[in-house]
Amino acid sequence: MKSMIRKMGRQAVSLVNFESMNRVPPLRGLQEVKGEIVKGMENVWYEYVPASYAEGKKVPLVVQLHGGGNDGKRWAGMTVWHEMAERKGCIVVYPNSPDYECWTCDDRDIQYLLDLIRLLCRKYTIDETRIYMQGMSNGDQMTLAFSMVHPEVLAAAGFATGPSDEEVLDGDLPCGALPIIQMRGEMDINWKLTPETKDIYENRYHMNDLNREIWMDVNGCGDALPELSILGKDNFLYYPGKQAPILSWEIASMGHREPVYGAQVFWDRLYSGCARVDGKIQLTETEKPISGDEDTVLISMGSHLAYRKNACIPIGRPGTGDVRVFVPADLPHFCPVYTGEMAETEVMCAPAEFFSAICGADIRYEEAGEICHLVFPNGREIVLRSGAVLFEDAGEYRALQKPCVLLCGTFFVPVGELCQMLFGSYVSVADDVMCISSHWACLGRYTARVVCGILGGDMRARKRE
Repeated sequence: MKSMIRKMGRQAVSLVNFESMNRVPPLRGLQEVKGEIVKGMENVWYEYVPASYAEGKKVPLVVQLHGGGNDGKRWAGMTVWHEMAERKGCIVVYPNSPDYECWTCDDRDIQYLLDLIRLLCRKYTIDETRIYMQGMSNGDQMTLAFSMVHPEVLAAAGFATGPSDEEVLDGDLPCGALPIIQMRGEMDINWKLTPETKDIYENRYHMNDLNREIWMDVNGCGDALPELSILGKDNFLYYPGKQAPILSWEIASMGHREPVYGAQVFWDRLYSGCARVDGKIQLTETEKPISGDEDTVLISMGSHLAYRKNACIPIGRPGTGDVRVFVPADLPHFCPVYTGEMAETEVMCAPAEFFSAICGADIRYEEAGEICHLVFPNGREIVLRSGAVLFEDAGEYRALQKPCVLLCGTFFVPVGELCQMLFGSYVSVADDVMCISSHWACLGRYTARVVCGILGGDMRARKRE
């Protein structure tokens, strides 16, 4: 009998509900607790106590706040904090908001969380020098409301995808320093868009700025530039601070979510090194400290500077030596259909001096600047020609997809592509900012915006599609 299966012609395409595929390890041992904390109200919260807990041995406490439209029980099933509790020996509590699925972020909710923390400190042997709070979206807003009023209770606070706007903050500032980590999704935008919206990311990114900046003075961050580290899709900007650090964490390609591995990052990158002893913040090295990437460089359109680790490095003359984006002229083409071929797309170029400032190459020009010789410290020589994709690499001919351009006395090079060809670099571009790294580094739009501001570059509006 012949098989009929082969004749069915099934395509290797399947419909799946990605929205529901956010699984975390099974949650066991979570206890529902009820009691009157807010007067006249039955409050509900969920406690997770690790198997290693023993009365008399002090353990950290992590307070996890759910987002709008959620509750403590459902939120507990969307994070790995219970797994971290087992590994790190801490207690985690997931409180329900007093109002149905929503934190009002008012004095009542602040007092509710304060009283809940006090209750847990009486119930368990909590290390009161190591109490942490973190929330997502509406829980982010509630964490901010609490930490601005009661920073003295916490050793650190974490925020995820829920910055507050000017109207909510109403001019208030934190009353004390606090180590904080702010997680943001690159593609998290305000959903109330109109045809007049010029930049779909502007409002949310402005709120990100505001929520970081309100902590800058009280944490003693001053004008110091942040340490830049991009590890895969995780973009970190670390502001040390004389009193307490601020860690900005953006995830490229993520929207209005908290990553399922968020607990790992919050703990490893901040909480593990923060305590509050006798009311004063005490910092030690975290389990995974952030230090700037020596092998990662960012350039911005309209700037003659490059950014590496926590420093601005001149790579050209101001004005004539700024990084530029060259756009193909709208001229008749031999092929009437545009396919995005190399001659039909734009390119970001930097002065050849980029390779001197960043790589230590010696530069020599010939033919009134039309030919550029780059000699790297290892003796490798590259010969580039203006108006040509052809170049020589150690005496062999090779070709770029985009040409070098001599303009107003500056020899511009498509540095991203050339670094890829010469060094195998990872290159990513986000809104007129380019990241070049020797490891996988995917630049996020918000990090690009912050770096663009530091470099004094330009950024075109990101229009609504």
